[in-house]
Amino acid sequence: MFKRVALPVAAAAALFASGAQAADLGVPLRGSEVVAPHYEQVDKWSGAYIGGHVGMQMWRNSGFHSDALGAANPNFPNYSYDYGGARFSYGLHAGFQRLFGTFLLGAEIDIDGPQGAVASPWYNGDVAYSGGVAGNIYQQRMRADFQGSLRARFGFVHHKTLFYATAGLAWGRFTVCTVLDDCINGANHVVRYSSWRMGWTVGAGIEHKFSQNWSVRAEYRYTNFGSRTCLGNDPCSIDPNASDISNRIESHAVRVGVTYLFGAPAAPVVARY
Repeated sequence: MFKRVALPVAAAAALFASGAQAADLGVPLRGSEVVAPHYEQVDKWSGAYIGGHVGMQMWRNSGFHSDALGAANPNFPNYSYDYGGARFSYGLHAGFQRLFGTFLLGAEIDIDGPQGAVASPWYNGDVAYSGGVAGNIYQQRMRADFQGSLRARFGFVHHKTLFYATAGLAWGRFTVCTVLDDCINGANHVVRYSSWRMGWTVGAGIEHKFSQNWSVRAEYRYTNFGSRTCLGNDPCSIDPNASDISNRIESHAVRVGVTYLFGAPAAPVVARY
């Protein structure tokens, strides 16, 4: 008698337990089924990626222009310069990253295209430099031809959002010139040179996933490209008396971009067999 009652009760309990599990999954299970991990448990960050970015870059150029003849030269006086300006930036980035639990570690390289020149105000020289008649007008200019960086990225992931810091090497090619009165087709240059510079960069950002493969980001970076000196007897000096001392270039940049991650896992599915 006990066996006749126990067997139906055990069968009903097993059926109720399987139904409860199906209800927890939110879908009815039919036959034999295997449920993949929940979407939030899938690693959606590891792999190689590529993307593009745009932004604004605030440049600062500082240094000192000297003339070997000093007041004896009626063409150009000594002066210090420290000026800046904001320019539109654009470029590409690519990298590889791995997710360790909620901690992300990766490496990224980026390159930005040419930008418009930034220039100091026009300065009036002392009348002593022009025979007591009027001061000469002069200006200092800087243009970023290309720039790039190779950086580490590290941060933590919360749901679909990555909060990260970044730091590494920076490089760029810059054209710097000092002009008297105005320069048209290279006329009236006192100092003019183009050079590659190495420096460093550091920053932070936030990146958010809006699909398995695509994400958007916003980033701030400070970059220091170091200093360069052009002496009067160097090829970069057009006037043999003119020197550009400790020309230092640095920038603050804010960029937004979009990134495509290769090989991101597909959304989990319920497999039936």
